[in-house]
Formats: sequence, structure tokens, C-alpha cells
Amino acid sequence: MAKVRITGAGEPDVVGVYEPRDPTKVPAGFAATCQKMFWDPKDTWIQLSDQKRPWFEMDNGSYIYWNKSDGRWWIDGPSGAGVYIAASKDELPPTTGWRALQGSKAPLPTLKIEEIIG
Repeated sequence: MAKVRITGAGEPDVVGVYEPRDPTKVPAGFAATCQKMFWDPKDTWIQLSDQKRPWFEMDNGSYIYWNKSDGRWWIDGPSGAGVYIAASKDELPPTTGWRALQGSKAPLPTLKIEEIIG
């Protein structure tokens, strides 16, 4: 299993270390966004997540997940709002190739995949 470290991003809320999470569990920020849109969080998560790849969460609630509907990894802030995306079908988020979503600040993030020891 691996964890993800984000550095260098212009959005400070997403900079830090992300721990892997159960792919069937809905991220809190994702659920909050769904509720604002009057979508069912669990149904929407099942629609967008492949339920196999882990998603990753930072202590402040920011998270990274793979969206099967668009084939992209998303970095979302604690509110659940999307910040950066990268096209990749890899099992883990890509370390480069990220682009900022509208309203997000440069510089773009750099990700490092780190093995969890112990």
C-alpha cells in the first residue's frame, strides 16, 4: 500500500500527506458536494468511483480519487471542490501532468508516491 505526498501546489489546502482509504467509503467532502447538488452521495460515489482503487485523504479532509467516468484523477479540497485533475488510468495518481481547474492557483502540484512501512 502507498501514501501520496503533494508539494509545490498553489492551493495550500491540498499540500501534505494523503493516506489510502477504503474505495467503498465516500469521502466527507465528496458527500458534502453531492448534498449541495441534491445528489445521493453513495449512489454518486458508486457511479464515479470504480470501487477498487483506493482514494487518499489528508488530515484536513482534502482527498484524491480516480473518476471512472472521465478517466482522470482528481485532487479535491476539504470542501469537496475540485482543484486539480490529471488524465491517467493508472492504479495510483500520477506524479506529474496535473492541470488546475478554473479558479485554482498555480503552481501545479507535484506528487510523490511513498511506500507505507510497518
